[in-house]
Amino acid sequence: MIKEFILITQEQLPMVAIPSMNDTHLEETIIVNRLQVAAKSHKVDEVALILQELLEHTTEHFAGEEKMMQESLFPAFTMHKGEHDRHLHELKALIKYFEKNRDTNAITAYVDGNLVRWLLHHIETMDTVTALHIQKSLAK
Repeated sequence: MIKEFILITQEQLPMVAIPSMNDTHLEETIIVNRLQVAAKSHKVDEVALILQELLEHTTEHFAGEEKMMQESLFPAFTMHKGEHDRHLHELKALIKYFEKNRDTNAITAYVDGNLVRWLLHHIETMDTVTALHIQKSLAK
């Protein structure tokens, strides 16, 4: 991978109290980094494939997290799920735009201007609190 294209390093990733969530976040950042390299290299077909991979991974990621929240009776479930739903809607809209316009610059702009910042912030805030709650519920 070309170094200047890597946006998120493992060291930048906030760690939460649930190891499986950390693993999932790392997997997602690897996909995001691959997406950015493909977009900056203007590899349209590769970008299309990675966008689908990111959507599938993110959908599974959120479903697993939401299941853990429900099982642990997480009090802020509705708010956290709402943020997941909003993010998935945004990602699907981006994919629809890309399928129509094949604009790799739009992908780069989204990753640079929104996705990386959102992902790190979401982990630092919502996922950190959620993981602590889940960990405490498992210890009971």
